[in-house]
Amino acid sequence: MGRGQNSTESRTKKNFSWKEVQQNNGKDGSDKWIVINGEVYDVTRWARKHPGGSKVISHYAGQDASEPFEAFHAKPDFVSKYMKAIHIGRMKPDEYKQKEIVEDLRAVKETAVKMGLFTPSYFFYFCIVGHIVALEVGAFLIQYFYGFSLRTFLLSVSMMVIAQVQGGWAQHDFGHLSVFKSTSLNHMLHFFTMSIMKGASSKWWNHLHYQHHAKPNIIGKDPDVRQEALFVLGETMPVQVAKSGNSVMPYNHQAKYFPFLGPPLLFPVYFQFMLFRYIWTRREWTDLVCVLTFYLRFAITYGPLVGILRTFLLYEATRLNVGKCMVYVGSPVQPSPHGY
Repeated sequence: MGRGQNSTESRTKKNFSWKEVQQNNGKDGSDKWIVINGEVYDVTRWARKHPGGSKVISHYAGQDASEPFEAFHAKPDFVSKYMKAIHIGRMKPDEYKQKEIVEDLRAVKETAVKMGLFTPSYFFYFCIVGHIVALEVGAFLIQYFYGFSLRTFLLSVSMMVIAQVQGGWAQHDFGHLSVFKSTSLNHMLHFFTMSIMKGASSKWWNHLHYQHHAKPNIIGKDPDVRQEALFVLGETMPVQVAKSGNSVMPYNHQAKYFPFLGPPLLFPVYFQFMLFRYIWTRREWTDLVCVLTFYLRFAITYGPLVGILRTFLLYEATRLNVGKCMVYVGSPVQPSPHGY
């Protein structure tokens, strides 16, 4: 078809087969078609305008995106009203049938909703955010009242690590827009817990994490399993990396060098570089301002109190240990070899 050259306005709407849809998977210059509840949409040109990011929607080119569409949109019926411009037809009735597992999962979700399992506790999140702030304040007060020593250093770092890790879990829920009914309020708390309290980019996290949930552990689509520069996972990734011939890492010894490269490089180096790269390339200036407030706060509170070098030690020790916690707690399971 060729990158959306046949516009949706001029194309006659008709019934499509799965073969036709699968041919428009965005590869080799083809268009990007997705199927949602039996309706076919051409997202070739529109993908870049997608509020959730172009990659999330492009990962489903040539596939049925009904389930992720329902999962990622709080009001799918409302969103559907704005999709008429990219609607090109529907699936042939004899080729589009709901799988039993899909129907079963929807029934499970409906039951969970009726049980109130999707209803968040605002008091819980108030306590979570409150104790994160309290730990950060406590870490500073220890240095303020007792000065810098090995004991106070370890205690302050421990408190900041707990605050940072807890902030990571809290921002996850706000980033998923799953706490408040108000999208704006979720975004505000996400900026606060992720950008202001952790010094990380909330927009960058959304960009990566939404892909992870759209295609969990799928090689080539889930950013969480893109570790071949240093490590390989599962049974398929080692074969793919070997065939590419693009790496010289001694993967047979990765269990030995993982503790020395994984946690130390993840937060203090890799994440720092990637989050600022994302902010700069995407021109996310609001995110940049929020992130910089973290570094400004850290420098203003600790710099005059303990000096530049000790402030740097406090910062790096916190980042290093947060990296250890997140690497060992959040390590991905074996990735799927299927590029679906």
